[in-house]
Amino acid sequence: MRAPLPTTPAKTPSDQFRHRERAVFIACSLALFFGQGVVFAGLGVALQAMAAEGGWSAGEAGAAFTAMIVAACIAATLPVWSIGRFGGRRTMTAGALLMATGFLVAARAETPALACLATALAGGGFSLLANTPAFTMISGWSGDRAGPRFGLYLTAGALGNAVGPIAAQAATAALGWRGYWYGTAALALLLAAVLHSLLREPPARAANAGAPRQPLRALRSYAYGVMACAMILTQTALMTVFSAAPGHLSTAGWAAGASAAALGAQGMFGAAATAIGGFLLARTGTRAMLIAALAAQAVGLVALALATRPAVTLLFVPAFGLGTALVTLAVTVMLVEHFGRRAGTAGLALIWTLAGAASAGPWAAGLIADATGSYAPALWALAASLLPLTVASALIRRPADPSANAII
Repeated sequence: MRAPLPTTPAKTPSDQFRHRERAVFIACSLALFFGQGVVFAGLGVALQAMAAEGGWSAGEAGAAFTAMIVAACIAATLPVWSIGRFGGRRTMTAGALLMATGFLVAARAETPALACLATALAGGGFSLLANTPAFTMISGWSGDRAGPRFGLYLTAGALGNAVGPIAAQAATAALGWRGYWYGTAALALLLAAVLHSLLREPPARAANAGAPRQPLRALRSYAYGVMACAMILTQTALMTVFSAAPGHLSTAGWAAGASAAALGAQGMFGAAATAIGGFLLARTGTRAMLIAALAAQAVGLVALALATRPAVTLLFVPAFGLGTALVTLAVTVMLVEHFGRRAGTAGLALIWTLAGAASAGPWAAGLIADATGSYAPALWALAASLLPLTVASALIRRPADPSANAII
């Protein structure tokens, strides 16, 4: 007879426990890879094809991207309630089904308004299956092994950023944008089946149920404020680049395939960084990683604004890829270091809600492009906004007792 599953993650888990831990990690990573690749990284390519056929302006296409971000951020705190009531398995499966619904609506979108509805559904579905719920599932199953797991999990998202634009460009060229959306809807339904099959609730879920109060105090701290701003500006930069880069590079003489390849390459750098970063955090420290990542991100935005091949290839691709990926990793781990796993989960959900401010990025960049004929001013402004935040990150104090909340 098999031994029952332990009620809490032990230092030497049984083979059965480790098997389930790996299955949950794989399912969460697969969900992030798909969601990040389609809902975020590939969306700008698909919207550009839809706008070209429908005669939409840059502002209208940017509004559809903005609708996705707003919906994703509004839904970011829902998993905190939904997991406690229905469990992580049902929450994440429902997210995949909602994404599939959004993709089906996108396949029939003839107007910018309908495109906004489609992207909003997809964004809401993404928040139900990525980041906050995965943070809860992975930390619940992996315990003190969660640090490297988070690095590998975020690597899956960075790989989605790398593959998404290239896959979207190839699929829309071969199948048209309607065929692309029908195909992604089918894949989202398959993802829902995989999540339902592999996910199980963490043994410690019952012990961590309930709304933690500590994040309310954390929200008033300097460290939490800087972490939130770092994530908000990073998401603003990331969404603006995914939305604006295809059109920006096109006006500079780049072919559609070349611009998609550049976006994919920066995602590959981000994937490599997060894969290694989770294991290096114990040596480098989260604060040092955050400072370096914010500075690199600013350099990448300046290079993209220049839009020359040397600048994009040699600076934007590595600097922006490394910067955006490592900011997310550093902040995710810092939340647990400073506030603990339970409060850190709720704090992360709150940050993703506050990141709704990132929705202004693609919309504003589209308006600027309509007014000036270029996305470059928006990219320069984003780069400048990251510099004072880099300095502010250096002033974050170390947690009073780092060992108490360490996960790496």
